[in-house]
Amino acid sequence: MSYRLMFIINAVALALVGVAFILMPEAVLTQFKSDVQVATLFVMRLFGGTLLLGGLLLWFLKDVATKTQKNIAFVLFGYSIAGFAMTIIGMSRSFVGVIRENGWVLLVVFGLFALVYAYILFLQPKPVASKSRSPRKAKEAASTNGEESYQ
Repeated sequence: MSYRLMFIINAVALALVGVAFILMPEAVLTQFKSDVQVATLFVMRLFGGTLLLGGLLLWFLKDVATKTQKNIAFVLFGYSIAGFAMTIIGMSRSFVGVIRENGWVLLVVFGLFALVYAYILFLQPKPVASKSRSPRKAKEAASTNGEESYQ
C-alpha cells in the first residue's frame, strides 16, 4: 500500500463526512443520539468545513515527494490516534458522554486509519534499490577480460 493510495482514501472519507456535516448536521447528530441545539448545529457545520478542507488538501498532496508524504502520514497517524482517543472520551459517561450510540463506527474508522498508517510508516518493507545489471554487458565484460589474459 502506498502513501498516495491512503491519501486518496483518506481524502474521500474526509470530504464525504465534511459534506454530510455541512448539509445535514442534525441527521448526523441523531445517529449518535447527541443533543441537537442551534449552537451544536453551527459547530457541526464549521467542523464539516474543516473536514472538507482537509480532504481537498490531502487530495492535492497525494502527488508530492515521498519524504513529504511520509511526514504527512505521520501527522495523519497522530490524527487517527487522537480521534480514536477522543471518541472513547466522547463515549464514556464518566467524562463527556455526548456519543450515546453508534460510537463504534468512529472507533472502527479511526482505528483502521491508525493501523494502516502505522503499517505504512513502520512495518511495510522498503523497496530495495538494486543496480541494474544487464546479462549481456556482464558476458561482454567477462569475454574481454578473458581475451586480455591470453594476450
